[in-house]
Amino acid sequence: MFRTYLNHSTLRSIHRCMSSLPTYETLKLTQPQSHVVLVELNRPTKLNAMNKQLFDELKTCFEQLNTEKSCRAIVLTGAGKAFSAGIDLKYLSVTTVNELSQIDDIARKVVLVRRMIQRTQASLRAVDKCEKPVIAAIHGHCIGAGVDLTACCDIRYSSRDALFSIKEVDMGLAADVGTLQILPKSVINHSLFRELVFTSRIFKTDEAQQIGLIG
Repeated sequence: MFRTYLNHSTLRSIHRCMSSLPTYETLKLTQPQSHVVLVELNRPTKLNAMNKQLFDELKTCFEQLNTEKSCRAIVLTGAGKAFSAGIDLKYLSVTTVNELSQIDDIARKVVLVRRMIQRTQASLRAVDKCEKPVIAAIHGHCIGAGVDLTACCDIRYSSRDALFSIKEVDMGLAADVGTLQILPKSVINHSLFRELVFTSRIFKTDEAQQIGLIG
C-alpha cells in the first residue's frame, strides 16, 4: 500500500541536489521533482537525534520554505537508518546542565528552562505553521521528539519497519512540544493514545495506524 508504506531507498535514489536551495549543517535539502523539496534530518551517525543546532535550523528552514515560491510541497524524512531517535541527550544533560549550573537563583533557572522549551516549541511550530503541505516519510526509529515532529506534519506515512515511542515519560518529561498539543486533534483511538503516552512503550505501524498517527 503506497499510501501507507514508503520505500525509503527509492525516495532517496530519485532526488537530485539543487544549488539554489539553502544549505545547513544538520539538514539536507534536495528537490526530487519540480516544486517539491525533500528535507532530511542529517545527523545519521546520531540517528538524527535533535540538538540545539538542528532545532534552530529546522525553524529557519521551514520559515524560508514557507515563502519560497518554487516550493509547493515538502517531504520531511531522516537520513540513514532512522527518522529520528528523539532529542539528543547530550543537548539535555551537558548543555542545559552546564547553563543551569551557572545560575544560583532557582527562579532564574526556571526561566532558563522555560525559554529552552519555548525555543524548541517554536522550532516545531514552524513546521506546523508552514502553509505548504508537509508530508512526513517515517522509517526506522521515530522516538520522543521525532513523534513530536511528525505530529506537526500534515500527512504522515511510514515504512513497515518503523518503530515509534512517545518516550518523554521515561525521562520524567512531558511530550509538550507537539505530541500532546497537536495529535489529540487527529487521533481516533484516545484510549490507546493515552496508554502509549503513559507507558512510553515501543509500538509498530499497525498501532500507529489505530490511533491515527499515520495515514
